[in-house]
Amino acid sequence: MTCQTKELKLSELITLENQEESLCESCQMFINGINNVIEQAFDWVTQEMDDFCDDHFAYNSTATMTCKAKVDKVVEKIRDFVVLEDTSEMICRKFYLC
Repeated sequence: MTCQTKELKLSELITLENQEESLCESCQMFINGINNVIEQAFDWVTQEMDDFCDDHFAYNSTATMTCKAKVDKVVEKIRDFVVLEDTSEMICRKFYLC
């Protein structure tokens, strides 16, 4: 028994099979969901820290602005470590799901 693959690589065969099973779409939805949760978490942290700055430096607008600026910098640094650089499709391709 012979298998005609027209010289496809194993990874390409796996990808084709997974596309037929709609795993690509499911994978992308999953990755996009994770990204949304991450973004919501960052929005929540930023809002909570802004409220903290407002509450603790309510009578000093300069201190409030400084506090919020520092919060923004820290949140941005953390975001750089956490946020995915690749698109959901690219990530799913790495797992041979697209």
